[in-house]
Amino acid sequence: MSSKILVSLEDVSVRFQELTALHDVNIQITAGSSTALIGPNGGGKTTLLKVIAGLIKPTQGRVRYYDLKRARIGYVPQESVVDWRFPVSALDVVLMGRYPALGLIRRAGRHDREIALTMLARVGLRDVAIRPVGALSGGQKQRVAIARALVGEPKLILLDEPTSGADVEAKDRFYSLIRELKEELSLTILVASHDLVVVPSFVDDVACVAKSVHLHACPSEIWDEEHFQRLYGTQMEAIFHGKVPHRMVEPPAKAKPSRGDPARTRNTRNTRNTPKSEKGKK
Repeated sequence: MSSKILVSLEDVSVRFQELTALHDVNIQITAGSSTALIGPNGGGKTTLLKVIAGLIKPTQGRVRYYDLKRARIGYVPQESVVDWRFPVSALDVVLMGRYPALGLIRRAGRHDREIALTMLARVGLRDVAIRPVGALSGGQKQRVAIARALVGEPKLILLDEPTSGADVEAKDRFYSLIRELKEELSLTILVASHDLVVVPSFVDDVACVAKSVHLHACPSEIWDEEHFQRLYGTQMEAIFHGKVPHRMVEPPAKAKPSRGDPARTRNTRNTRNTPKSEKGKK
């Protein structure tokens, strides 16, 4: 992996009126790396991605791009914020990713269409190119969004909660695809995610974001209960504890467990697969 810096943020803060979304963020993204942004809801992960993409201007601080044009940054937003109801095909959506490279005058031509079809094929969707994008499954839509980002031939790909709502198997397939694309296209990857059980095996380093960047290191250096308790507080739900993934939910203050109530047993118990129907049984 290269040590060449692509983007750096220096003392970056973002405020929306009275709300501080980010405060004094300092981070460097190196070429060829894959980095996961983790942290609690509302911690500023999406804002940080948008700052890097050039979609949000910092209130203070500086964003520096090294040998990287903003047109070579691919941004994939959360599926929930995209309106998929437009009557266009999957190919049409992917072609939209060519517009920054084409400029205001040129129209997408045969060459651009071939590139779009190639990127659809890379994400396994060549056979749905002419289907209405609104008729695709959630996972297919997300891959269309990735193809749209790739068609601009980016150096850096920003992914915002790309597997939200997917099951573990689907997440594993998705991150395997991203890893393959990273190697094939020499990409740098920055992904905001809550997939604390899946992501560590697919990234080189992790940045913990909670208004600021508190840690930036390889997963093995920070994957312990103390770091996550400090970062997430009462939002901490799923972490790695040794080699066994399980839930960690801080109980309410002074709450006393009811006798025989499994839902109130100590948090060292593995509760990931406990069916809801069994909660409350003696």
